[in-house]
Amino acid sequence: MAGASGSQDEEIGSINITPMVDVILVLLVIFMVTANFLKKESLNINLPKVQAADPNVAESVQVAITKTGTILLEGKDTDVTGLVRNLEREAKIRPNMRLTLSADESLPYGKITELMGIIRKAGVTKIALSVKK
Repeated sequence: MAGASGSQDEEIGSINITPMVDVILVLLVIFMVTANFLKKESLNINLPKVQAADPNVAESVQVAITKTGTILLEGKDTDVTGLVRNLEREAKIRPNMRLTLSADESLPYGKITELMGIIRKAGVTKIALSVKK
């Protein structure tokens, strides 16, 4: 009897970390999968849909106009004079700069072409329109 009670009082010399590693790996996989579902931008712009779209639009300067007429340059609110000033400065630095214009589909065509004219006067000649595929 004395020998049986002595085996229960022995100290544990090592800790098995395998279950902890398994839990950490499962959590890592869950975070990796859910990260793909997070939205990068929260602009409320309904882009028109087309069959084929240009995959290189991410390399350009982003200008957006919301359905309320708010102009955004790289996601920040600006007015027409601020947009022209920033685009003129960028056009001098990068003469072959490309600009992607995202406009809400409910905007009238005239409003979009007016903004495109302002962008061209600022010295940007390569303008792409952003659409949904």
